[in-house]
Amino acid sequence: MKTENFDVVIVGGGLAGLTAALEARKSGLNTALLCKSRAGKSGNTLVSGAALSVLNTGAKSGDSAGLLEDDLLESGGGMSDHELCRVFAKESSSAFSMLKEYGVEFKEHGGNPMVKHPPGHSVPRSFPSEYRGYPYMNRGLALTLPLLKHATEMGVVFKEDTSVFRILTRENLVCGLLAWEDRTGQILLCRTGIVILAAGGGAGIYSRNNNTSDVTCDSFGLAYEAGAALRDMEMVQFYPSMMYEPVRIPVSNPLFGDGAVLRNASGEEFLLRYSQKGNHATRDVMARAVKQEIDEGRGNPRFVFADCSKIPGDVLKLKYGELSAVLSRYGLRMEKDLLPVAPSAHFYLGGIAIDKTCATSVDGLLACGEAAGGLHGANRLAGIALAEAAVFGKIAARTAWTLFRKQQPLSLSDVPGAVFPKGPGAPLSRLKEDLGEIMWDRASIVRSESSLKIAEKEIERIFRELDSGGIKDAGDLPGFFALRSMTLTARILVKCSLLRKETRGAFCRKEYPNSSGKFAGSFLVQKDETGTMAVRFRPNWS
Repeated sequence: MKTENFDVVIVGGGLAGLTAALEARKSGLNTALLCKSRAGKSGNTLVSGAALSVLNTGAKSGDSAGLLEDDLLESGGGMSDHELCRVFAKESSSAFSMLKEYGVEFKEHGGNPMVKHPPGHSVPRSFPSEYRGYPYMNRGLALTLPLLKHATEMGVVFKEDTSVFRILTRENLVCGLLAWEDRTGQILLCRTGIVILAAGGGAGIYSRNNNTSDVTCDSFGLAYEAGAALRDMEMVQFYPSMMYEPVRIPVSNPLFGDGAVLRNASGEEFLLRYSQKGNHATRDVMARAVKQEIDEGRGNPRFVFADCSKIPGDVLKLKYGELSAVLSRYGLRMEKDLLPVAPSAHFYLGGIAIDKTCATSVDGLLACGEAAGGLHGANRLAGIALAEAAVFGKIAARTAWTLFRKQQPLSLSDVPGAVFPKGPGAPLSRLKEDLGEIMWDRASIVRSESSLKIAEKEIERIFRELDSGGIKDAGDLPGFFALRSMTLTARILVKCSLLRKETRGAFCRKEYPNSSGKFAGSFLVQKDETGTMAVRFRPNWS
C-alpha cells in the first residue's frame, strides 16, 4: 500500500470533477483528482450534447432567475429542493462565464451567442458549445479538454486508471480513502479530510442506456457505505428518442422545439393524445408515450419515428448540421427520412443528499454533478445537467476551502484492509448483464408491484452470487466494486419504488397512474448504526 496526503481529493474526471478541481486548486488547496479512466476523456460529459441551459442574460431574452427557478420546480413535480433550485438559478450565469474564462467556446450566429429552446423551458436558454474539430459523438470534449489543460497547468495532481473503493471515516468525519491503482498494481491510501464525489450517476444499471461504460454508481456506493444519505433513488430519467440502428446516437430534444414531431408506424403524430403540449412535452411524458405506442403494437416494431421534415432547412443546417452529417453517413437524410427512435435510460435524477453548499450528512464529504440528488426532483430539463456540474462543482470547491480553513488535522492510525471474498464465483460480466436485463424488464419506464417484487428477488440473488463468489485477485477490485455499487443502487431503487405508490414525473407505477399529495417529498436512504438499510420519507416542505 502506498500513501499520499492531499488537502482535498475529487473522485471523477468529468465536467463536475474538473470544475471542482480547478476551483479548489485556484484557492490554494493541494488538490488531487482520481479517475478510473482518463480525466476529461471519460464519463457522461464525453457523450453529452455539450450544451448548457443557464440563465439567459440577453437584453431581450425575457429570462430571469425567478423564471428559471420556476421552470425547475415545475419540472421537478413537487420534489425538487427549493434551495438548490434557487442557488442554481442565481449562480448559473456566473458558472457559464467561468467556463468561458477557462477557454470553453460557445457557438455564435451573426456575432451573437447561439441559443436553443428545448421543451420545458419558458424561454430559449440552451447554449451549445463550439465543438467544431471534435468528434460529434464525443463533443463533450469541447467542455472538458480546456478545463483539463488549465487544471494541469495549475498543478492539480491527476491519478488516472485509479478506482476508489472506500471512503475512510472516523466519528462521521472523512479522514481518507482507499483506491486501486491499475498502473502500479497496488492500493493507494489518500489521507485527506475532504472528498468531493463527482463520479456521475448510474443509468447503466439498465441494459438499454446511453451512458459510458465507466459510469457505474460509484458515487452512490461510496457515499452509502460511508454513512451518507441518498435521496430520490427511484427517480431515473429515460431519454425518449434514442437511435439504436443503423447508428447508436441520441436524437436531440431541441429538435422538437424547432419543429420535429414523433410519429408511430401509422404516421400518426401521437404525442397529442398524451399531452396538450404535444411534441413540446417534457421527456418523462415523451418516454412513456413512446413506450406505450411500442407496447401496444403501434411501433415498427421496436421503434417510433422522429420526423424532422417540418424544420426549416436553414435551421437544420445552422443548428443541426453536425448531426445531419453523421446520419448522412448511414444513408439517412434528416430533411426527409423518418428516424427510428426508442427510449433509453439516460440520467439518474436522484443521488447523494446535499445542501446548498454541496455538503452531505458525513462531515468532509461533498458531492456535485449527477452524483448529487435534489435539484431535478422527478424530472430534468434539457441542458441542466452540464450546467449543474459547473455550478455545483464550483460551489463544492468553495465549501472545500471553507472546511479546510476550519478543520483540525485528523490522525489515521488504523487503516482497514481491503477485505473481499475470494473464490472463482460467477463471471462479473454475466452478473452485470443479468442485472441490466432485470432492471430494464422489471423496473424501468413503467413499474408495477409484481414486476418490482420479481426484480427484488433477482437482485438479492445477484448479491448472494457476488458476495459468495467474490474476486480472484486484487486486480478484480474495480470491477467487483463497480458491480456491487450497481447492485446496491438497484436494490435501493426497487425498495423506494415499492414505497412510492403514485406516478410523478419520470416515475410511473402502473397501479397508481396519478400523483398523490401524500408523496410530495423524498425517500431518504441511509445505513443505520447496525449496518441495516433504513428508509424514511421527508415531505418537501420540511
